[in-house]
Amino acid sequence: MFSKGEYVVYATNGICLIEDIGPMRNSEDTDKTYYILRPNNSQASVLYVPLDSEILCAKMRYVFTKAELEQILADVKSDCFEWIDERKNRMNAFREMLHSGDMKVLILLAGCIYRKRDALDKAGKRLSDADEHVLKSAVRIVEEEFAWVLGIPRSGVSKYIKDSLSNTK
Repeated sequence: MFSKGEYVVYATNGICLIEDIGPMRNSEDTDKTYYILRPNNSQASVLYVPLDSEILCAKMRYVFTKAELEQILADVKSDCFEWIDERKNRMNAFREMLHSGDMKVLILLAGCIYRKRDALDKAGKRLSDADEHVLKSAVRIVEEEFAWVLGIPRSGVSKYIKDSLSNTK
């Protein structure tokens, strides 16, 4: 169980502060208890995660440590995803990968899409808008957590990851 004042990652919402644990604000139902989350990237938003929902609580996890992120990068060095040519199957697979919240999967997903975009650029073509959207979502999630943990600007995360993966760091 998480505690008030802790930072967690919640699904695709990124890093959130557990502002409180209690009933939903402005609700007449005071019997149900929620994690009340404030997303780090959207201070105006509030998320309510019912403590009695295993499915929704399973989407919460502690923010990785620097050592854990470095281990994830070590794990992905020799791995990659193959491009799925059939658009509908690709979008379903990509959506599932995004919603998994698995950092290793997100890094591999971004790498796969980057490779495809580079190949298409060389052929004078462009990536579909749907694929670009998935790429932006994956990159946003990865950058947010790496920047938070490493104390660097989000703009420096891509270089950090590339350097780590190529051992030039």
